[in-house]
Amino acid sequence: MTASNKEKIRKIYETLPKLNCGLCGYGNCGQFAKAVAEGRASPFGCRQNPWSGYRISEIIGAEVPAHGHRFQPAFVSSLLRASSPTMDLKTLREELKEVSQGVDDILARIENLKTRR
Repeated sequence: MTASNKEKIRKIYETLPKLNCGLCGYGNCGQFAKAVAEGRASPFGCRQNPWSGYRISEIIGAEVPAHGHRFQPAFVSSLLRASSPTMDLKTLREELKEVSQGVDDILARIENLKTRR
């Protein structure tokens, strides 16, 4: 392994959330970082923070897709699947606002449950 490859792995690892959840298909964030640096995994493979893929793409010198990536958060993917090809941005924003409000409501309920204990 070259010094430049070790440096890429280190930078990729620093970008990751370091939760070692395994949702990317690797045992820990270090293994995932090594796989990305070696070209065996997508820079967007981190399921805990798929947006880190943009920074990782910069580190490895990969071109970043203009239309996002295949590991979008579930609510974005569901909105895009539900939308028609002719859906305008205004409608998409309205739907996203509704989803966001739903998430806020759920988080408020969780906080209420915490304070009851």
